Amino acid sequence: MKPARDTLFIIVAPFEDAALDGTWFCTSCATMEGALLANPDWAARIDVKRSAFPRPRHDIIALIGEGNQSMPVLVLAAGSTPPADAKEFEGVFFLDEPKSITRYLAATYGGAGPHP
Repeated sequence: MKPARDTLFIIVAPFEDAALDGTWFCTSCATMEGALLANPDWAARIDVKRSAFPRPRHDIIALIGEGNQSMPVLVLAAGSTPPADAKEFEGVFFLDEPKSITRYLAATYGGAGPHP
């Protein structure tokens, strides 16, 4: 199943991790939240899904498989031209590194990208 729009999955902050004592946030997901603040028009042009920390993450698994459920992840829309660093699962392309995600979003939708 390929999404109709680019879809960004990020972990809701703060969260509890049953394996560790404390309250946490995902640094890579926080980077994505910052990029969305710097580029508010992106949120109107892509789907942003904030998900809970615990696995399994069924929404992601349905798109790109159980082995690819880490966040952040941007699942590219059907018909998108994937960049060279995109990964693929059964014909669905995705990016799972914050710099790759924000470079793609800036190139596709305009706005500020990551500083080299």
